[in-house]
Amino acid sequence: MLDLHGISRAAFDLIVAAEVTSQAFYNKHYRTVLEHPSDNSGPTGAIGYDFGTQSAAQIRADWSGRVSDAMLKALVGAAGLRGDKAAAYCRKTRGLIDIPWDVALDVFSNHDVPRYLAICRRLLPGFDELSPDCAGVILSIGYNRDASGFNKPGPRWTEMRQIKAAIGSGELAKIPGLIRSMKRLWPNERGVRDRRDDEAALFERGLMAAHPLEAAKLPTVPAPVDPDQVAHVQARLRELGYFDVGQVDGEQTPQGRTEGMILAYRNEHGLPLTPAIDDQLLAELAKPQAPRRVAETRAGATVEDLREQGSQTIALTDRAKRWAGKIFGGSSGLGGAGLLAWVTDRATQVSAAKDAVGGLGLTPGAIQAIAIGVAALIVVAGVGVLVWFVADTLEQRRMADYRGGKHA
Repeated sequence: MLDLHGISRAAFDLIVAAEVTSQAFYNKHYRTVLEHPSDNSGPTGAIGYDFGTQSAAQIRADWSGRVSDAMLKALVGAAGLRGDKAAAYCRKTRGLIDIPWDVALDVFSNHDVPRYLAICRRLLPGFDELSPDCAGVILSIGYNRDASGFNKPGPRWTEMRQIKAAIGSGELAKIPGLIRSMKRLWPNERGVRDRRDDEAALFERGLMAAHPLEAAKLPTVPAPVDPDQVAHVQARLRELGYFDVGQVDGEQTPQGRTEGMILAYRNEHGLPLTPAIDDQLLAELAKPQAPRRVAETRAGATVEDLREQGSQTIALTDRAKRWAGKIFGGSSGLGGAGLLAWVTDRATQVSAAKDAVGGLGLTPGAIQAIAIGVAALIVVAGVGVLVWFVADTLEQRRMADYRGGKHA
């Protein structure tokens, strides 16, 4: 009997069917080969087991005693391979692989499922409150797409980040729509698109069975905003000087930075004041136009201005410069020319010290010990110089960004 580790049998079967279709199909197409499904994957076999994403030690732990030593060696050789190397390795190992159905199912049930459930619990606060159907769907997404995607930046992972937020806040009714929204990533891959639809449907059934209050909200939950469209608007606003829109991540958080810059743009271009991304906004953004002008007071700002505004970056560089100044005898106000003068002065002092020591008639051993001590002091002072230089560079970049309008 299979150990489901807390997910439903329906979720377990969904993943297996999505990965290999059926036992008969597996025996005919997957049992004796490693596949390379995509450029981002490694050599893959059994029930969607991506050997390229695993370490050699993990592969041995999962497969030792279940396959022959020769086959285990071939599987371990796939560790860490991606892209062209993975594809070449799949061709190289033809004739060396033969993973029976019951072995594949055993590794999936007793190794993959508990490992990915542990990852989901670690990454997703509130995961253990999900019903077996719902938890199994989230496991399916993590197993198929890479569970680290719940934390990855960028538009490609927008829905996964939003699913994480919805689980944490208990707004579970949002999740089926987010799962279906991911289909945008595979416009021409029917299998993956069908998988997302099946996952969304099973999640809805899980809500109806165990989360009735959230299930009742399903008919009224608005469809997610297209992350690609949001990312396009974010990128265009940044081009036009609305840098406070934040990163191009495909997320439009209610009353967040992106909505704030959409409202600012609408206000400056005479459009209705709504944070919505509609055809009118897209048409206006598509017109040729110069970037917004930066206010003169901002363009001519000084470090002191940012310091008075409570800039965390400037506070950090100030502390770093004070610490560095104590080491090499400088100050937070030391400039590049002053730093060069300090280095020249210290070099002159070291040379004079060496001449003085040479005239004392000390033994070579004593002179060597003194030289080592001087060298140590120079190293410590050098660290201070490096810290000061890095802090000053960071300060200059922060100032340039602020004067150009890139940061508040």
